Amino acid sequence: MDSDTFTFKVEPKHKPFTRRGILSMTSSVYDPLGLVSPVIVPAKKLLQDLCQQKIGWDDEIALEELTRWRSWISGLPKLSQVAIPRHLKPADFSEVRSCHLHHFADASQVAYGAVAYVRFVSANRQIHCSFLNAKLRLAHVKPMTIPRLELSATVLAVRIDRALREELELTIDKPVFWSDSTSVLQYIRNQGRRFCTFVANRLAVIRDGSQPTQWK
Repeated sequence: MDSDTFTFKVEPKHKPFTRRGILSMTSSVYDPLGLVSPVIVPAKKLLQDLCQQKIGWDDEIALEELTRWRSWISGLPKLSQVAIPRHLKPADFSEVRSCHLHHFADASQVAYGAVAYVRFVSANRQIHCSFLNAKLRLAHVKPMTIPRLELSATVLAVRIDRALREELELTIDKPVFWSDSTSVLQYIRNQGRRFCTFVANRLAVIRDGSQPTQWK
């Protein structure tokens, strides 16, 4: 069991220094669970910047972007050092008494995302936490405030929670959601105020999939 792990075997291949080549190389990193999402962000951001500059698919990129790309490629082989257990809890873990999903949402000007962990507590008070899933999105090219990006991250957290509870064959107690944004927490807890369309639409998703008391 302990040797049953998720690993990444990445062998950077020579691709043209173009948008098409960068997209091909970036897409070759197969990561359906989002284990290495933070590693992929710089490459996706580079593609977004090239698109903004209206660089053609087969046009060679400028020196500044080429430097960014080479730096990212040079670090890619380090993914082979990543090894994450597939099992959710150790084989010798005693009887499970409680099982909670913990979802963390966060954002920056570059990207926003959410990550989910499962937390087991055994009959003899052992505790074990395991990674389950992560989702990450680039921030829109049109500038947005951090609170709005944080709010978008909380929507991802709620959607991840819904998907996991449908798929996992576990008896799960009420999930817990975490955000370090006081603005977002106030949005969620304020059920009497009318918000602008952007905020209201996202709050509708959040409130449909969670209760204000679940947010920390």
